[in-house]
Amino acid sequence: MRKSDLMTDWIGKEMRANFARASRAGKRAAKTEPRAAYVEYRARGRVLRIELTNGAAVTLPVRLIPSLSRAAPRDVRTVEILGRGGGLHWERLDLDLSVPGLFSSVFAGPEWLAELGRIGGRKSSAAKAAAARKNGRKGGRPRIRSRGGPVES
Repeated sequence: MRKSDLMTDWIGKEMRANFARASRAGKRAAKTEPRAAYVEYRARGRVLRIELTNGAAVTLPVRLIPSLSRAAPRDVRTVEILGRGGGLHWERLDLDLSVPGLFSSVFAGPEWLAELGRIGGRKSSAAKAAAARKNGRKGGRPRIRSRGGPVES
């Protein structure tokens, strides 16, 4: 057998092994990572609505996505799903975002936490009303020390 034939056999075996490994990794990812089945931009709330293959739907304010926060609505509207739902593509913006990466960046960042606080602050409950009355009788919200808990009056 010639040296070139050995090299060709080796390359073929490596390529088949790598393809099989990549196929298994792709199947695992499809089962465990969020994948987009449908996506649309809603101009009224400046939100991106993503329906996932597992049946869940997520609506994200565009301002929470750094790559899109300053983009014009006409450009954000042109979103497309890549491949099997693992990514989103904006041709006009020359932008691709992975769906798992998008969720992890939006839900882990300070903007998301601030949005949760803003929304939570608007909600009222019996417990919040009782705490506000109790604090009002004490002269308002407790002062906070620089380290530790509230300062006792």
